[in-house]
Amino acid sequence: MIYLRSFQLSDSQISNPHIYPYNVFRNKDIEPFVFTPITVFYGNNGSGKSTLLNIIANKLRLKGKENATSNSYGIKDYYNEFCFKCSYCLGEDELGHKIKCLPENSCYIKS
Repeated sequence: MIYLRSFQLSDSQISNPHIYPYNVFRNKDIEPFVFTPITVFYGNNGSGKSTLLNIIANKLRLKGKENATSNSYGIKDYYNEFCFKCSYCLGEDELGHKIKCLPENSCYIKS
């Protein structure tokens, strides 16, 4: 069973290149992520793999999520604003019924 079928990052842009996470994926061709039973994210150090997983965890409000709220550009919470603008679709169960919510004890574990 695939609980998370797809995830789309926000396409919003901010002119300041230092505001996280808006420009982490700038100039990268990122389609909506479509998940399979095993999905692998790969790339060089600093390419955004952990950022992507943190954004997904925050959007899904998973236990264990990491929240990047501090910034030196005022009091606006850019990180949560970005997460809010992302979207996702849940998958289907074994009988083909649309999943309406993630299991209660779902969590994000990072090593």
